Amino acid sequence: MRADRIHSVEHARRLARRILPRVVFDYIDGGAEDEVTMAANVQAFREIALRPRMAMKVPRPDLATTVLGTPLRLPVLLAPCGLTRLMHPEGAAGAARAAGAAGTVSILSTVAGTAPEDLSGIAGPRWFQLYAADRDTAVALIDRAGAAGFGGLMVTVDTPALGKRERDLRNGVAPPLRLDARSAIRLGSQVLSRPRWTASMGLAGVKFKRRSATNPPGSGPSPSFPNPLSPAGKVAMGASPFSWDDVSWLRSRWTGPLVVKGVMSGDDAALAADAGADCVVVSNHGGRQLEGAPATIRVLPEVVEAAGKRVAVLVDGGVRRGADVVKAMALGACAVLIGRPYLYGLAIAGQAGVERILAILEEEMERTLILMGCPGLGELDGSWLQPT
Repeated sequence: MRADRIHSVEHARRLARRILPRVVFDYIDGGAEDEVTMAANVQAFREIALRPRMAMKVPRPDLATTVLGTPLRLPVLLAPCGLTRLMHPEGAAGAARAAGAAGTVSILSTVAGTAPEDLSGIAGPRWFQLYAADRDTAVALIDRAGAAGFGGLMVTVDTPALGKRERDLRNGVAPPLRLDARSAIRLGSQVLSRPRWTASMGLAGVKFKRRSATNPPGSGPSPSFPNPLSPAGKVAMGASPFSWDDVSWLRSRWTGPLVVKGVMSGDDAALAADAGADCVVVSNHGGRQLEGAPATIRVLPEVVEAAGKRVAVLVDGGVRRGADVVKAMALGACAVLIGRPYLYGLAIAGQAGVERILAILEEEMERTLILMGCPGLGELDGSWLQPT
């Protein structure tokens, strides 16, 4: 399908649903338990109103910003996501190329199914997001990420256990998501009903490098994270119980920017700063972990106030329109991260689909700022939002 036929993030979601087997679409689209937190992330943005200023005659607004010393043309970063090669054969590599073309950051998850070395030749700023159950594994991974040219390290602190994602359970797939001979039999009707996806996976399977972030360079498939299309393939995200002591230890091992993702209070923002973080991401994991957590945009002002000038603040969860980016930055975020929106685009058209999603958000941001009478992102503050 041509990427230029995508009109919005929600349109991309509907198209991706037609393309992907239900088990794969639900893995992207679903959240924990009753999905209340996931829905709240989106709804909270809708409840924030903009406060325009008329007759300002704004030229094309300036969308450029700087995050951790890196100039960005667009303040929308691609969040780390697992299993990206199940959405499209281009996977994390296609997403990284799209981010580079858009002038923003791509963040590779340990469990994306792509090794850090596989992205070493791709232009643009790249960060590596770490999952590890022990420090020996963490050292090996961050050393490889540094050698592969990743400039930033992201530590996710909200996964001491995995959330209960009931869509996966209803699809007959107990977490972690597994594709093997047994599940293939159970999911056969889903796969066969999506011939385009099945054909693209089959054609690309022989070209996949059978290693991921957990495999040493030049090794064969990892017993935990091999090629997801191999007969015994299993791609999983296990619990990653980082403590603040671990964050401090990582700070001593990593010389570049250190980002802590999963902060949901001002107190934790201060602890992250004390541990040596350069940046925090206000995140509830897209509503995929703790059901009942507040919407991230509601927590953002508290975190921004606590962070002060000690750490930069990013936010993710619920961003579906360019206006949402504007609202987040008016509340003090340096930029936002998106996950589901770019995965929908990736599923539809690979790299081109991700580029289209970023272009849509860019166009929406420009139009929103012009209609608001705001000349650029640098002018945004709380006065551009309607008091509640």
